[in-house]
Amino acid sequence: MIFDKLKPIWQTEPSMELTKLARVSAPTLVLIADEDVVTIEHAAAMQRALPDAQLAVVPGTSHALPMEKPEVVNRLILDFLAPEQVPKMLG
Repeated sequence: MIFDKLKPIWQTEPSMELTKLARVSAPTLVLIADEDVVTIEHAAAMQRALPDAQLAVVPGTSHALPMEKPEVVNRLILDFLAPEQVPKMLG
């Protein structure tokens, strides 16, 4: 399966240095599945490196998150883009 061959690359090849993310001035939503090939730790590091970012982790999903839970993804994106932000869970 192609996924099995690509998984090691996806886990080790996020090629943008986190320090470069500090240049991003736009609000950013880092959206990840809890069973994604990209680790939650890496996504959290990206969120911390971005000046104005939010992190959303969707449980029970894989890298196919938008296809597995489209209604959840749509809600997260719409809430992120809303003029008034919906209160977030803090952890």
